[in-house]
Amino acid sequence: MKFSRIGKHTIQCVISEQEITDLGYTLEEIMSNGERTQEFMNQIFDMAEQRFETKFELGIKTVRADFMSDHSLALTFSEHPGSDEMMEHLKDIVSGLINSIPQQKWEELHEARKNLGDSDEDVRVLITIVFSDLDILMRFAKQMRTPKLPPSELYKYRNEYLLLLDLSELSEEEVWQLSALTDEYAADILVGADRQAFIGEHGDAILKKHALENLRAL
Repeated sequence: MKFSRIGKHTIQCVISEQEITDLGYTLEEIMSNGERTQEFMNQIFDMAEQRFETKFELGIKTVRADFMSDHSLALTFSEHPGSDEMMEHLKDIVSGLINSIPQQKWEELHEARKNLGDSDEDVRVLITIVFSDLDILMRFAKQMRTPKLPPSELYKYRNEYLLLLDLSELSEEEVWQLSALTDEYAADILVGADRQAFIGEHGDAILKKHALENLRAL
């Protein structure tokens, strides 16, 4: 079990399946969103606070669970910052994604994609960037400077515009460039295939393919 502080408002725990079992839980229990899930998350959060000898102070905590390619689980605990600190909070989220997948792992992901093809879901790195309105999203798209734009889709859900991205082919440097843009333009960042699946099912599709390319052309 490895704890790390990845930002002023964010603590992360990477835990293996065996360590989850040793604590008396199963993967099915902690992913069920039931009472056992809450018990497990509270236990890990308490352990994180003890590890860093600190207490979150800004309010209700949120937790994000991301399965890693080695089948470990990355749990990211964050505070709800005030409006003046929202951009720093977004940095924390993107930083957590990058720290969870170091440069060596990015290279392994790229090699795996070459060997296994795009059908292998385990090597995909998926995020969803939330925008408050279309004008901000279009300005964001025009600022993208990567040589090759990542696969992208655009949905609308509850009056927000959601840009679904697959970052599996981007380098760490390119992801950092992306994080700088999110600091300026994004309202939130969501990580993981489960978030994209929910949006695909419940959101209104605007651009199913090449969303960034189409937005830049407008």
